[in-house]
Amino acid sequence: MSQTLTKNQVDKLGNTLVFLSNSVSEFNKTKILKLLFLLEESSIKKYGHPFFGFDFQLWKYGPVLKDVYIDLSEDEPQLLKDYIKKDIDGYKPLVEFCDDEFSDNDIDLMNKIIDFARHKTAKDLVRYTHDTNSLWRKSAIAHGILEELESENINSTEKTIDFTLLFEDDDYRKSRFESSLENIHFINHLKSR
Repeated sequence: MSQTLTKNQVDKLGNTLVFLSNSVSEFNKTKILKLLFLLEESSIKKYGHPFFGFDFQLWKYGPVLKDVYIDLSEDEPQLLKDYIKKDIDGYKPLVEFCDDEFSDNDIDLMNKIIDFARHKTAKDLVRYTHDTNSLWRKSAIAHGILEELESENINSTEKTIDFTLLFEDDDYRKSRFESSLENIHFINHLKSR
């Protein structure tokens, strides 16, 4: 993520994790990172706009929100401390879900991701996000780093997932997505002032 997160972004991220944690088994760091990516990718595919508007980096084990990865690697989360806590089995919610930042479409999308991933392991989701036609793979190829990631010569990169690859043959939807992303970045910039 290239910018400081606004309070609204942290609230949406935290409440998303609260929502997901109530319905998904094995709610650990890797699974959280994959679920957040699947929400972003699914929202862009279905609605043409991001769920969060964050940059997901290309890492060996898939798309990663670097700040969330760092936060979940601590003894206790700091960025998300008002929403989740580390438990022996993963992460547990600290609060009730608040839907203030969510549209009906957002809730519907989270429920679809839950249905898809409810009983999948983190390894299942890593395999899914690395599939032959996955956006992770297409982005790694576009950046010229697939071989290095797969051979484990590098574990992480600053390169980001290119969501415009979802619209390779649809310039209209690609343009709508890019405009939506610009709007999100502009609004977040205003809120961070």
